[in-house]
Amino acid sequence: MRPEDAGQLQMTDSDDEEQERGITIFTSVVLLAFHDSRKPDDEEPYIIQLNDTPGHISFTGEVSRALRGSDGAIILVDALEGVMTQTETNIRLSVGEEFCKPVLFINKVDRLISELKLSPQQTFEKIDKITREINELIKKVRPEGSNWSIDFAKNSVAVGSAKHGWGFTYEILLEKGLKPQDVFAKYNEGDIQWLRENLPLDEPMLRMIVDHLPNPIEASKYRIPHIWGGDLNSELGQALQKSDPNGPLYGMITKIFLDPKRNYQPTLIGRVFSGTFNQTDSIYLVNSGSSNRVKRLGVMEITDILDIPKVPAGNLFAIFGFICPSGETFMSTNDVPKDKEERKRLPSFEKINYACEAVVSRSIKPKDAHEIDKLDDIVSKWIKAD
Repeated sequence: MRPEDAGQLQMTDSDDEEQERGITIFTSVVLLAFHDSRKPDDEEPYIIQLNDTPGHISFTGEVSRALRGSDGAIILVDALEGVMTQTETNIRLSVGEEFCKPVLFINKVDRLISELKLSPQQTFEKIDKITREINELIKKVRPEGSNWSIDFAKNSVAVGSAKHGWGFTYEILLEKGLKPQDVFAKYNEGDIQWLRENLPLDEPMLRMIVDHLPNPIEASKYRIPHIWGGDLNSELGQALQKSDPNGPLYGMITKIFLDPKRNYQPTLIGRVFSGTFNQTDSIYLVNSGSSNRVKRLGVMEITDILDIPKVPAGNLFAIFGFICPSGETFMSTNDVPKDKEERKRLPSFEKINYACEAVVSRSIKPKDAHEIDKLDDIVSKWIKAD
């Protein structure tokens, strides 16, 4: 993407309805490579797999499933609207339910100036108020024994405008010799081009991710005991807690992508929590008790699969070839016990908790009665996907 397109192109909102309404409805996965300018001697970039999830309560199921495959969460707050009910819900889901460590991005700061006509000092005070409110919500639900919080002075809070492509953390302001009030004054003067060139949004966001959100090895130590119900002292339990790529293959399907442009053929998205997923593997679905062969393995890049031969523990993947419900636990067919009773006792990942139950039901039927089988096929796929 060209820098001038930042804030204009909705790359992860690929669905036609998302483009028309200007909102996110479906979770999209993006693979990012970040070369940290603070470490010019590092040859290897940071690899970040980002789930772009919806914010509205109507699509909260997408959020819950994406969080299971994540280790951290970027809490997004509209500077004008402030902390809302859905903000509290998403913090409870991410921090309290899935043990995803949070950072904060306060977006649309430009609206405080252009719509509320706040002075630079008043704008900073509003941001400080939002930060304190978010911290109170985090403290209510954070894992016992943790000290998770967000702090602008510690660079776990970013501020800016996604639409106009600028933003900053405290660290970046120090590097530039600026104060928050200086930045807001620049916007007040209408100098958006200066802001985009000197404070591009990608730098503070990516720095915040690599500095404050845990890598899979760190996160697995406290997440696995919370989301997996098996014996933590077993070989598998130890491998899961270490996110060991050499351990037994174990993972979870977190999302099913049904592309209407490809006749609703399912692509399964999930995470490898232990072992390495190879393109030639056959996997056993623990909950449904069936074996399936993978036809295609890769990583998701919005709506496309980037083919790769293997996916080690700690990474998201995409597979093609069969369909199963979201939330399914899988393992290698080579590790499946031959005894039927032992197979019944195989440990699975904990059930994903959703913020709410469906409140609307509809009855549908095909216009042509001869297409009832086609309708049944499509509906059964959607039920498994959600």
